[in-house]
Amino acid sequence: MKKYSVRPATPRDIEAVYALIAAQNRDDFGDALLTMDGLRSRWQSPYFETDTCMAYADGQLAGYAELRDGDSPFIYLAERNNIDLGFQLLTILEEIAKDHKTLELSTQISAKNQSLLELFLLNGYHSSISFLIMELVMDTTPAPPQWTEGILVRAFVPGPDEQATFRADEEAAEDKGYHQPLDFEAWSKRMGLALERFDPSLWFLACAGEEIAGVALNFYDQRTQTGWVDHLSVRRPWRKKGIGKALLLHTFGQFHQRGIQHIKLSVDSRSLTHAPHLY
Repeated sequence: MKKYSVRPATPRDIEAVYALIAAQNRDDFGDALLTMDGLRSRWQSPYFETDTCMAYADGQLAGYAELRDGDSPFIYLAERNNIDLGFQLLTILEEIAKDHKTLELSTQISAKNQSLLELFLLNGYHSSISFLIMELVMDTTPAPPQWTEGILVRAFVPGPDEQATFRADEEAAEDKGYHQPLDFEAWSKRMGLALERFDPSLWFLACAGEEIAGVALNFYDQRTQTGWVDHLSVRRPWRKKGIGKALLLHTFGQFHQRGIQHIKLSVDSRSLTHAPHLY
């Protein structure tokens, strides 16, 4: 078995780590799914050094692992089938989790990455939910949205709309079987309000008077020239009125006006609200 030198990550490692994460994500998901700013923001955690691990062999970065948010082990390998190194990194992350008194661990793995799937399954993990990454290339003008009576759509206004949008998005998310409630600070971080990619003109609110009925919270990835439908949700009292479809078509129309043809979204394959059928 090859021997590795192992140590926590440091800020000076960010470029090498980002390259490794981006390469694995492109193989697994067709997209880097993370910007350098996003990784830098994640590394602002007070547990950054204790919850990360880098493995080197012959002076080359062979693997990187992090315990994200204290309970999510993520592993990135320079060689996809290097199960031995993956096992060593997973063991380290699980020991860190024990120090945190974490009782349950969860992660996300692409179905394309059979090596990581095998690694986690062999170590007692099981699959509880699966997501589809769906994409659309618009070569024609999308159909216009049809809004139910009393519903008007407008762009999000930073500041005044933040708390109401947070509450509406979180309320709608309660029907996701995997949802873990977030406070406003955690939600803001998850939605990237402090990141360069955040564009409030791509966040759309479907409103019934002063009340938010549904939201489409989108962003544009300049690196891949891809528009992402990040969160699309409708609160219970306004479901089955075509608002979700209207928000989606409105989003498509706004992307089309900006010359953005490539659109992606991630959705629970077994959504309780049948979201894959809508998309």
